[in-house]
Amino acid sequence: MGLRPMVCVAQDYFQGKIIDDLRLRKTILELPDNKTEYLPGYLHLVPGVPVLLTENLATELGLSNGTRRIFHQLVYEESSADIQFQDKNFPTNTKFITQPKYALVEFPNCKLDSELAEL
Repeated sequence: MGLRPMVCVAQDYFQGKIIDDLRLRKTILELPDNKTEYLPGYLHLVPGVPVLLTENLATELGLSNGTRRIFHQLVYEESSADIQFQDKNFPTNTKFITQPKYALVEFPNCKLDSELAEL
């Protein structure tokens, strides 16, 4: 398919400051999820994968908690340094994203077109 694997890496903070020590970050990222309140350190992103809304965004438009949608693209800030995590779980060409902005998600059954005029 020719797509470069993309992984969004969690940004961990200690006393309000981002942890920038790569060795400490790697140690934190390797913690089991039961030690991180079930939040993953790595989020694997694949275009076309189903995603689940976890908040009621606009229930009148069908954008409610538990609704399945389709992930297409992550928009992110390019980092000045191409951070690579030496992790045998990822292919060598994996793009690690540390500054995500937002995700483009398809809402195929959203009532936005039909209900927009009524809002």
